[in-house]
Amino acid sequence: MTAQTRNPFDARARDWDTRPISRQLADVPPRLLARLPLTGGEHVLDFGAGTGLLAAAIAPHAASVTALDTSAGMLQVLREKGLPNVQTLQQDIHDGLPRRYDAIVSCMALHHVADLPALLRAFAHALAPGGRVALVDLYAEDGSFHGDNAAKGVHHLGFEPARLQRQAEDAGLADVGFEEIARIQRESRAYPLFLMTGRRAEP
Repeated sequence: MTAQTRNPFDARARDWDTRPISRQLADVPPRLLARLPLTGGEHVLDFGAGTGLLAAAIAPHAASVTALDTSAGMLQVLREKGLPNVQTLQQDIHDGLPRRYDAIVSCMALHHVADLPALLRAFAHALAPGGRVALVDLYAEDGSFHGDNAAKGVHHLGFEPARLQRQAEDAGLADVGFEEIARIQRESRAYPLFLMTGRRAEP
């Protein structure tokens, strides 16, 4: 989907932060930051930034955050939060980025990407030497988390860590590790989320 195409997330942007799932995800940023300590000088890319769940939490701890998303509506809500060191970028990651980054973060965006190996290669290419990733998404599930998966742009029903680790290593990431970071409660079921960490492999 290009930046010019009407994005299905645009219509949901205004209410995004008040959804029950969004409120539960508020626990994720501090836990992610505990595993990705920042010194204040880093330039961070937030992939699939949406309305800024991660970007807003990371901004006080970094030199800059580039919030990348294809949804104009989501990024407009983020801009209205007035975070001075957060720059929004509405485009596909494969269209090129303005710089390399010390860290790449993401929360609940990977399952919306059809070609995950290509995305992981783009992450590795976009990282500065020694750069790190901290990516949050669903462990493999039966499709019930979203329900109408096709209508919601879901390409993966969560992820198996072993397979995702192989894909990440093939893409040029090293020291890849996983841990459960949170659980999202939907009706009577809890869906676990993982945090995948890693770094750009040395040449």
